[in-house]
Amino acid sequence: MAEKDIQLKQVLKRFPPGDRWTPADADQPVFANLTEGIEWVFQQTKEHDYVIKAAAGEVFIYHENEIAPPKPEPIKTFNLYGEFE
Repeated sequence: MAEKDIQLKQVLKRFPPGDRWTPADADQPVFANLTEGIEWVFQQTKEHDYVIKAAAGEVFIYHENEIAPPKPEPIKTFNLYGEFE
């Protein structure tokens, strides 16, 4: 399985009491529920993937990129054995 680089960016924060949310970097607009907040984020970013930390009151957009495996080192050769001509 390939390694992955995962990047999270917070986009919403909970605005107590109840299920109200605002952008992570502003206090307006206030969304009446999580679905409205996620729809607003989608309209702004066109992102489909989210991580929701409900207890912390945070919503993140989620990016995942595969990390290419390192190229194997070339086999060491030695002139002593006649490998170079």
